[in-house]
Amino acid sequence: MITRRVLLRCLTLACFSLLCPATLLSAADARKPGKLRWEKHKLVESLNEALDVADVNRDGKPDIIAGPHWFEGPAWKRHPLRDIKMNNKEFLETNGDHAIDLNGDGWVDVISGSWFSDKIFWYENPGKAGLAAGEKWSQRPVVSGQEACEGLLLEDLDGDGVPELVANSWNKDKPLTVVRIKPGRNGQPPAFQPIEIGGPGTGHGIAVGDINGDGRPDLFVCQGWYEQPPGEWFARKWKFHKAFNLRHVSLPCVIADVNGDGKNDIIVAQAHDYGLRWLEQGPVTAGEITWTEHEIDKSLSQLHCLVWRDLDGNGRKELVTGKRWRAHRGRDPGAAEPVCLVRYVWDSSTKQFEKDFISYDEGIGTGMQIRLADLDGDKRLDIAVAGKTGTYVLLNRGPAASRPARVSAAPARPLRVPVPPKTD
Repeated sequence: MITRRVLLRCLTLACFSLLCPATLLSAADARKPGKLRWEKHKLVESLNEALDVADVNRDGKPDIIAGPHWFEGPAWKRHPLRDIKMNNKEFLETNGDHAIDLNGDGWVDVISGSWFSDKIFWYENPGKAGLAAGEKWSQRPVVSGQEACEGLLLEDLDGDGVPELVANSWNKDKPLTVVRIKPGRNGQPPAFQPIEIGGPGTGHGIAVGDINGDGRPDLFVCQGWYEQPPGEWFARKWKFHKAFNLRHVSLPCVIADVNGDGKNDIIVAQAHDYGLRWLEQGPVTAGEITWTEHEIDKSLSQLHCLVWRDLDGNGRKELVTGKRWRAHRGRDPGAAEPVCLVRYVWDSSTKQFEKDFISYDEGIGTGMQIRLADLDGDKRLDIAVAGKTGTYVLLNRGPAASRPARVSAAPARPLRVPVPPKTD
């Protein structure tokens, strides 16, 4: 006999499967065993969504910088770094951490921006004695005037060994700004020079890479791409090529030769909706590059950050990404679905990407950044992520075997809506 409760449950599941086929597809894919084994560790539960990997204390071992804390490797002991205010109920005022020695004293510092301020700051490493004493890092200004800042990228645009700071604004009418960095020497303060390379023409999402094959990194944005000029890039405007009509794509997207034809393509995801695809570079027509769109996956939403690295050590790079938890406070399509980390491996025989889950419905998602580095010295790339579900380290244990890798992360459970910490 079918009870009323069973009938209602069946009807609910049937309606859910009709309305949300993408969710069911992801869940089915997630049940397939992953091709790599991962040892997963939760470092802290925090709303922080920013992190980087660097040797903070100069002991020769990688550490993790993650918003208000830094974690000393390899045991991941937590230390204070800075105080970060809460804004908009569940967002910390940081949208990225970028490690770099700015004053030339040999101790790595960190640059950080914010969604809620027009100012970018850097935080000075207090050095050996200060770190041992648990001192907070001193805040110093970088530039102002960067309102509506979705995030920053630290990329060397001219190959001189000193990276530039690329600011991405979700305001498509804002000029694209790149900040030149002149590091200090022997503890002297650095200098910063903001340069508007072109615009208006930005929007949510950006990528750095050589699009036209001239050997110079260009900048991809939602509406097209900026071509780096020869010579001193900072002395002239970059030519803008109107090529796309995209909205709310990942930060960063990826510029890479996907299909091995010698031309760089572009991989984009919807940062606040479903969808992942690659744009294949075609021939030049009427002086402009043509593009063909190919779908990769439409079953996952909020893939806010894309990384192109070789996780399995076979010499070929894969796409690494994951679902960001509550990117717009739960208002995005698919926001309530399980968080995950996933890689997509290009199959040259089928000319398609194969999905391989790293984590699914274990509470491990992404925030604004995914960092890949060898964290334990075994010559394999590991993963560090920080999002509203916490900060995690995933150690790469090589090809999958019958025995699963150890998991020290919290067991799978329904994710709670973030609750801001109490204040005095």
